[in-house]
Amino acid sequence: MRTGDADGQNDDAWDLLIGDLNNGDCVPFLGAGASAERLPLGGQLARKWAARIRYPSGDTGDLARVMQYAATMHYRDAIRTKREFLNEEFAHAVPPAATDEFPVHSVLARYPLPLYITTNYDDFMFLALQQARKRPTWDLFPWYAMSPDDWTGSPFRESDYVPCEERPLVFHLHGHHKEPHSIVLIEDDYLDFLVRLAQDGRHSSASSSGGRPMTLLPYPIRTALRTKALLFIGYGLRDWTFHVMFRTLLHGLLGTMRREHTSIQLNPHDHPGDEREYLERYFQAQSIRILWETPRSLNDKLAAGLREKP
Repeated sequence: MRTGDADGQNDDAWDLLIGDLNNGDCVPFLGAGASAERLPLGGQLARKWAARIRYPSGDTGDLARVMQYAATMHYRDAIRTKREFLNEEFAHAVPPAATDEFPVHSVLARYPLPLYITTNYDDFMFLALQQARKRPTWDLFPWYAMSPDDWTGSPFRESDYVPCEERPLVFHLHGHHKEPHSIVLIEDDYLDFLVRLAQDGRHSSASSSGGRPMTLLPYPIRTALRTKALLFIGYGLRDWTFHVMFRTLLHGLLGTMRREHTSIQLNPHDHPGDEREYLERYFQAQSIRILWETPRSLNDKLAAGLREKP
């Protein structure tokens, strides 16, 4: 493919993406890379904790395995492990500021979107929405729940709550730092999370009313995943969890519309030209368009695309 052709296709893709964002027809999906300016990435955390607990294996960059060892050999309890981890890494986390080089949460908060999904534990998207003079709320996927009473903080317990531009929802798939039970951290968590996500709504629980299926993913979230375009920011293309989660979410939901989704890659120099071409073609078959940007160019394009209200 000639460079000029590729540039033109990228411009067209950006025009379509910006249109979806301005029309509220897109769901931003935020990964760890979106918070990397304020919080360390998984590999950095893994090496830090591996040194602290004297992790004996060579895969010291794998956070889930390192923390599984911590839970088994040191803290002897998964919840205790998660509480120690959150107290150490999130209790003093400083939210993004206007002076940050990559204020992606702030620019996304200005779009007329009712829903944001994240696999991060932080509150950065929620705080950005508040700063944009909106009234956000947050919810989480209670993958650990055996009873509806195990998670009572969902805004959907209010019968009249519907996510909208003025009162948007930030939905935490991998848990929230204020609920240690909810975070997906150790290897066992990832396995349990994916099993519950794949089975959600397909199994009955004696604790649910009348033995009906206890669905953990709220209906408005399911509807958005089936019908809207997704914008992934902060995920690596080599991230196996991203591959599995995407397939589970979209291919596992009945009636999913074949929308074109977008993944923004913020590390284009980490991928040689041949590898980039392969990845683009591979993910195109999964209905995901890859756009290669730096943090600065991404912010510039998102900010330039904001449509002023009449």
